[in-house]
This record gives sequence, structure tokens and C-alpha cells, in this order.
Amino acid sequence: MASSPSLALSFLVLLILATFTTTTVLATNNLPQSSAPALSPASSAAAKEFLRATCTSKSDLPELCFDILLPYASSFNGSQGKVARASAAIAIERHRGLLDELRGLKPGPGDVGAERRMLVMLLSDCVREFDATYMFADDTLAMIDFLVSGRGSEEQRASDKFNANVWLSSAMGSGVSCADWFNEEESHGNPASSPVGKKVIVGCATATQYMSIALELLLNCITT
Repeated sequence: MASSPSLALSFLVLLILATFTTTTVLATNNLPQSSAPALSPASSAAAKEFLRATCTSKSDLPELCFDILLPYASSFNGSQGKVARASAAIAIERHRGLLDELRGLKPGPGDVGAERRMLVMLLSDCVREFDATYMFADDTLAMIDFLVSGRGSEEQRASDKFNANVWLSSAMGSGVSCADWFNEEESHGNPASSPVGKKVIVGCATATQYMSIALELLLNCITT
């Protein structure tokens, strides 16, 4: 079953972000609307090398970092901040995609009785966890946009970076928690070995890695 500390953490994150969101949104209302990065033209060798060097020096998952961001390499123009922003947008898209997938998942025909009820409950808990953290995804991207723009006081930039860090960490925690609930539940069968459980665990692993890279690049590529 989902543990109350994890859900409590999600609500704490929402409270922290809600406290600071209004200032950031007002400050960024002249910036382009936050969105996932657009695919860029074929990247030059220099653009690829810049991205590889950034991923190698700033992420603990350099190969995955490079593979995820390669389609956008020509848009970075030597800016590590833009790399971090693109990574965050891609991670948020994966987070939202997994949330949509979780909403559509159901136990299979072979899952019956108490085991089926447990799977339904675990899926519901995962949806609630992902949904709670996703609430401030757009605001988090707006904060990162503001940081990349180079605008704002040192105090405001430090606040925005802190809050973006809080949200990305919480979103990453959602994937870890959801997978753990499936892996650790043994009182009613073995949810992790069911077809739906396997899908959830694989999806959470991918989403967690994407969010981990985004968090690393935020912390290591954007200065305040």
C-alpha cells in the first residue's frame, strides 16, 4: 500500500511551490509560453560535441542524457542553461505520459480476487501520487525559463532554482515510490510480477531516470 509519508511529502511540495509561484509567474509573463522543446534541424558536429561534453560533465547518466537531448542539440547554441531547460521539459512530458498510461492501466484477466483488488489499489495510489506532483509542472518550467533568461535579482533566482529543485525531486520521488509499492507488496500475491505491475515498474524506471537527469542539469548548469 502507499505510505502516508510519501503523500504527505507531495502536499508539502505543493504548499512550498504555491507560496512562490505567483511572484515567478508575474515576473515571467513576458517570456514565451513553457512547452517541450521543438525538434531542431540536423545537428552539427560542434553542437553534438557540446551536448556530449555537457552530459558527460554534468550528469551521472551521460549516455542517456546525450541520447534524450540529441534531437534538440542544434538549438542549444552553447548554452548549458538551454540544455537543462530542454531536459526538464522532456522529463515533464515523460511524467505526464506515464500519468496518462497509469490512468488507463487495469489488472489483466488472470488477476483475480484479493490480488486484483490490490493491483487496483496500487494503481490508484500511483495515479494520485503522480497527479499531485504534476500540478505544478508548468510553473516549474516557467521558473526554469526565467532562470535561463538571465533576468531577476539574485534572491529571486535563488528562490526559483530552489523551488524548481524541490519539484523535480518530488516528481522523481513519485516514480520511486510507485515502483516500490509494487515491489514491496507481498500480502496479496506478487504485484510486481503481474503484467500490469511489470509495465508500471518499467515506466517508473524510465520516468525516474529522465527526471534525475533534469535535476542534475538544473543544479549543475544553471547559476543564480
